[in-house]
Amino acid sequence: MKHSINIKKLSGFTLIELMIAIAISVILLNGVLQIFQSSKQSYRVADNLGRTQENARYALSVLAQDIRQAGFLPCRIAKDKNSGDSKVANVLNTTTNEFDFFGAPIAGFEGGASIFPAEFQTAGSTAGTRLADADGFRVLRGDGNVYSVVQHNASSAQLKINTPNHNINPNDILLICDTENAAIFQATNASPGTNNTIVHNGGAGSPGNCTKGLGFPVSCTANGTPKTFGPDAQIVKFTSSIYYIGASLATNGDALPTNSLYRRQQENVLGNIQFGAPQELVQGIETMQILYGVALTPNGSAVRYVPANAVAANDWSNVVSVRVGLLFHTPEEISTAVDSSTYNVAGTIMTSTGANSYPADRRQRYVFSETIKIRNRGESVKAP
Repeated sequence: MKHSINIKKLSGFTLIELMIAIAISVILLNGVLQIFQSSKQSYRVADNLGRTQENARYALSVLAQDIRQAGFLPCRIAKDKNSGDSKVANVLNTTTNEFDFFGAPIAGFEGGASIFPAEFQTAGSTAGTRLADADGFRVLRGDGNVYSVVQHNASSAQLKINTPNHNINPNDILLICDTENAAIFQATNASPGTNNTIVHNGGAGSPGNCTKGLGFPVSCTANGTPKTFGPDAQIVKFTSSIYYIGASLATNGDALPTNSLYRRQQENVLGNIQFGAPQELVQGIETMQILYGVALTPNGSAVRYVPANAVAANDWSNVVSVRVGLLFHTPEEISTAVDSSTYNVAGTIMTSTGANSYPADRRQRYVFSETIKIRNRGESVKAP
């Protein structure tokens, strides 16, 4: 049996129907692409904001931890009942700047105004160099490993501590204290892991001790002012750290240049006390600006917050708190327009065109700040 097909009854899409179908498909596809692009942009914004907040939290955490411990001693020193002064002795041959523990446990330097010490690096634009308009500061304190004195022979300049398993090496700078006296000195001999004896002779060294006597007041003679520390005394290693903003070792995000928070720490390198290589801690910082809370006395509350160049030399011991301001930018350019906002960073105005400026780009910027109380500021107990 033969079957026949009626070709006249077969029909397909007309040109108009195809054009309508294509137009609808284009509209739907365009909608899908817009949703995808919008979702991608939302993800980029959220990711960049999250990374910026994480960087800011870490930076402020590191700074706050060191600032809070400025001037740390494991003892509370009594005041002399006659003079009212603390009996503290710095017997190092160099007692200023990075060794001025009893005078300026924290000291700041104002970007564009102060003369920065050599350890802060010169200002420049190459990796690790200091950003000229950003602030920097130095923190002096004892570290967290506290040892007890079990015996002290002042005439032979030998201290014995409670364990031979210590981390004190020859030429380390040390802090010792009891309830009456404190001293900073350099160990002339020590054998970690072998014995518990620490020697503090005077003589040559870097910086070296001007005397073997650890008593107050300091007398830079061979025997100096005698002082025997008893079993209630404590010893810690002295640390000196500096913080500043400098050019990053790498670009970030859209290959745009960025700055970072740097730290340098004092180290004992084969018997030489020196600052180690700059450690890059956090990227994405435009500037760091700092105000210092100055009290009338070390046991008071801050009566004013001022920049470093407005703190008198003898007022650093009265600095009881520090207000840190950081201007962060996102790793990538996520804005639709070039940033032209004005930012107040701890009292310093930042714009894209002013004296304190940031690059004219499409990265978003945020100010993060924190006021940090120095725990070791406060008047010592009165002597009976």
